Amino acid sequence: MNKDEMKGVIAFPEKRISLADAFLRGLPSESTRKTYRQVLVDAKRFLGGRDLVAASRRDIEAYRASMEEAGRAPATIAKNLSALSGFYGFAQDEGIIDRNPAARARRPRVPDMSPRKGLSPEEVKTLLAVPDPATLIGQRDIALLTVLALQGFRISETLGLRVEDFGEELGYKVATIHGKGGKTDRVSLAAEAWEAITRWLSAAEITTGPVFVSVTKGGEACRGRAISVQSAWKRIRRIAGQAGIDRPVHAHLFRHGAVTTALANGVPLHQVQDFARHSDPRTTRRYDSHRLSLANPTTHVLAESLLQ
Repeated sequence: MNKDEMKGVIAFPEKRISLADAFLRGLPSESTRKTYRQVLVDAKRFLGGRDLVAASRRDIEAYRASMEEAGRAPATIAKNLSALSGFYGFAQDEGIIDRNPAARARRPRVPDMSPRKGLSPEEVKTLLAVPDPATLIGQRDIALLTVLALQGFRISETLGLRVEDFGEELGYKVATIHGKGGKTDRVSLAAEAWEAITRWLSAAEITTGPVFVSVTKGGEACRGRAISVQSAWKRIRRIAGQAGIDRPVHAHLFRHGAVTTALANGVPLHQVQDFARHSDPRTTRRYDSHRLSLANPTTHVLAESLLQ
C-alpha cells in the first residue's frame, strides 16, 4: 500500500469509544447488548454516577442488596451480577483494573422452581378465540399467538422471523431461528403454525422481509418493519384482558406452557429440551416445576398407607 492509498485509510477510533461500549461491542447479540447496557446504567446510577471501574466488592455487594430490597427476582439479580462481572473481566483484560470486584460477590440462589406458571391449553384456546379472523390485525394476532403457543419461540425470535427464513427440508416446513447468544437454529414448524403464518402473509401481501409487522387503523400492513417487543407484549396483554384471563399474561408464558404441556403429554425430556433449545435439561425441568410439584404422588401414597 503506497502513501496515497494510506491517506484514505482511517484507523478505527478506539480512543473515542468508552470502555463500556467496547465491552458491549463484543457481546453476541443486540438483545444481550441492550440488556447489559441497562445493567451498567443501573449500577452506575446506584453508585451515584461514579465511574464503574472505581467500584469495590463492597459496592457490588451493596448493589446486590439494593436489588434484593427492591424485590428483584433472584434470577434477575444473578443475571445482573453476571453482566457486571463480565464488564469488570473485560476491564481487567484491558489493564484498567487489577481485580474484578464482582467476581466473588455473593450471588443469590436461583430456585429450582420457576416463579411463573405457563399458559394452560385451555388458556391458549381462549386467547386464540379473541382475534377476529375477518380483519387483517386479527389474522396477524392469530398467527403470532399460534407461533408462540406451538413453537415455543422466544418473543424476540418470533418477531425476528423473516419470509426468507422459511423453507422446506425432508418434507417438513422449517424456519431459521436467530436465538440467544447469536445462535442460529433450523426448526420444523407445526402444520397449524405454518397455515396461520401463510394466511397472514397472503392477507397482508407480504412477500419479503419481516413477518410480523404493524397494522394501521385503516387496515393496512406496514410492510418492511417488524413490530417491537414492547408493542407485541401490549397486544398480548390486551388480548388476555379481552379473553377474561385473570392474571398477568406475557409472551414468555407461551414458552413455559409449551414445555409443560409437552412433558405432561409424555414427550421425553430430551426431546422437549431440544424443542426449547435449552443447553441444560435442568432448565427444561425448571419450566415444568409447578406441574411436577403438584403432581408428586408421595403425600397421597403416604396417606393411603399410614392412615387407611
